[in-house]
Amino acid sequence: MDIRIKRNAQDVATYVSEKIIATVQKKPKSLICIAGGDTPLLTMQELVRANRAGEVDFREASFVGLDEWVGLGRDVKGSCQQTLYDNFFDKLVGVREEQICFFDGKTADLTAECARVDRFVAERGGIDFILLGVGMNGHIGFNEPFVPVDTDCHVVELDDVTKTVMSKYFDEEFPLTQGISLGMQQIMTAKQIVLVTTGAKKAEIVAKVVMGEITDAVPATLLRNATGSVSFVMDQDANGILKMGVKVEDEKHNSAWTEK
Repeated sequence: MDIRIKRNAQDVATYVSEKIIATVQKKPKSLICIAGGDTPLLTMQELVRANRAGEVDFREASFVGLDEWVGLGRDVKGSCQQTLYDNFFDKLVGVREEQICFFDGKTADLTAECARVDRFVAERGGIDFILLGVGMNGHIGFNEPFVPVDTDCHVVELDDVTKTVMSKYFDEEFPLTQGISLGMQQIMTAKQIVLVTTGAKKAEIVAKVVMGEITDAVPATLLRNATGSVSFVMDQDANGILKMGVKVEDEKHNSAWTEK
């Protein structure tokens, strides 16, 4: 795993956006997955800026959603779909709806929805680049603690920690108990995986992900066994507990983990 520590959240976003741009420039028909939530918003802004400046063309790329709250759709502020469309997809030049596959959290048939997204990913040969955040309990997407590692898209019962923190995303309270998500099998076989954390509140989980036991109790640790390229990019605040002595911004730290 390649670990990079940047000065602040904006530097993290700039670095990650440059990696996505390089991926699409090398393979215009790349399948890209960007997590919802707060952490990737600055990266989305950088990608939109670069797209409108003519630095990257997404017209041949495809996009797949990472997850969604079961029961919510694009009409709800704070849903994953609303976040991605309003901050990213709708601002890109020339991107058509058929290029985007996003979970419908309001569907009456969640099994069929999982199969639809599975087909979209499989038909494109898997994910070329996936940008992930890390939950306070170490979840990836809605792959909660003790998730099966051999699954594709699936419906998940939300962990108590996720239920506790989810109110920050919404203007009103929702009695949410499930999520729908890409599975760990699809995530861990992505060609490039970038895990991003910013802010001091994530420092404790960062330490577990980087230095702790590889276990399904902390799903993000499983990425250390992923088959593709894995990078962990954080700002100085998220590195607060880790104290690896890595030079901020310029140097990369090659961990003791086996490089893939």
